[in-house]
Amino acid sequence: MRIRVEGTETEVAAAVAAIATVVEVQEASGFYPNRGASVLGRVYLTVAPLGGQPGPVQATAERTEQPRPPRIPRGRREIR
Repeated sequence: MRIRVEGTETEVAAAVAAIATVVEVQEASGFYPNRGASVLGRVYLTVAPLGGQPGPVQATAERTEQPRPPRIPRGRREIR
């Protein structure tokens, strides 16, 4: 199974360590910085269930709410 983890380099390292506690990380890419002036990047993981046995995996996560940019309303536009 392939997983992409995206965030700052510190966040990605912490996420990869957490993921490794619930699945076997077979392969991990280097940190690829995102384009432009972004401080974010990504790592690609190849993982397998622990012990080689397929089955349900349960993990815990902490969600941090961040404000979203305002949405652009969709629908009819007035043409002038």
